[in-house]
Amino acid sequence: MVNAVVVNRPLRQTKVRLYLLPLCAVACFSALAAAFGAGAIEQIRVSSKLPGLDLEKLKRGEIVGARGPLGSFPRGVYVETCYFLRAPLQTVGEKLVHWDTSKHPELEVSILREYSWPAPPNVFDQLALTSSKTTDKWLIDHTTQMFASGKPGELFVTANEATAAHSPLQSSPNQRDAKVTEFWRKILASRDQAVAAGGLSALPHFIGSNIDISPRGEFDGLMKLAPKISAHFQPLLATKPFAGGEIAADEVVPYWQQTLVRGHTTLHAGFVAARKVKSWQVADCTYFTSDTYFMSVTLYELFPIDNGTLIWQIDFVSAPFRSYLGGADRFFAGKEMVRETAKTIQLFRHDVEKP
Repeated sequence: MVNAVVVNRPLRQTKVRLYLLPLCAVACFSALAAAFGAGAIEQIRVSSKLPGLDLEKLKRGEIVGARGPLGSFPRGVYVETCYFLRAPLQTVGEKLVHWDTSKHPELEVSILREYSWPAPPNVFDQLALTSSKTTDKWLIDHTTQMFASGKPGELFVTANEATAAHSPLQSSPNQRDAKVTEFWRKILASRDQAVAAGGLSALPHFIGSNIDISPRGEFDGLMKLAPKISAHFQPLLATKPFAGGEIAADEVVPYWQQTLVRGHTTLHAGFVAARKVKSWQVADCTYFTSDTYFMSVTLYELFPIDNGTLIWQIDFVSAPFRSYLGGADRFFAGKEMVRETAKTIQLFRHDVEKP
């Protein structure tokens, strides 16, 4: 169509038109980029509780974060964040799916192991709890108490698993450490096999803080805190391994990690799932923890804007909050989550944007 217009023009005017074509293309692209950026912000506003979002301020490094309403799920809290990274969507998305948090000591993740399903036989062999580490002592002591009593106590295992582990105490610290390590390797493997085969619904119930906890129920409760957000992410949340069935996310990365929570070693199993279309949706779900909190889910939407990426992030946590405080502890937990999330985003930003 452009050629047809140019052919019938004098040579000088043709040259001018040709010189102007790149400028017109840039102008059109800039207009389209601005429109897409505005559209991304509007998409977020439809479902979000975040205060006013200014794309230009976000591009300059602003991180906007806020705690979501407490809602009626007494064990849940969530926070929302929005920020911009100066890197293309593909770069940001791949880094997010495979980010190695163990490289940042301030995040207190000592082991992070990614793998593919079915899990390799040796995938949990790196776990080696030892009494010589003060941070391991809490988990070793509580696991040993479970062996002696045949009851879970403060650990998030099933009653049957605790009963099956019931056995005499080991006199040697090395024997005790080895037995505790082997127990947790088997638990991690069991949870991995369950979620790989049947999604969250296949994970077993357990008693936590005198409450019957179902991982699927915790996930559903968290999503009910923010129904508009949950609906927005249904294209991803309706796929395996969140749900059963045959429809899988575009990429799923299972992982397990060893980290510090409240000063002691805690073991986690989770997966990162991604739906890779024009704007990516990514979810990081920690579906098993050895103790302390029940579940965490972080949802991300990544929008490509001006050779960078706008990220909308929602962090959900389910934990044994004290209902008799009328939600006060959830309120303060949410405020702390906003602060900690901003710190983690700064680390991620550094890793993505570094030369």
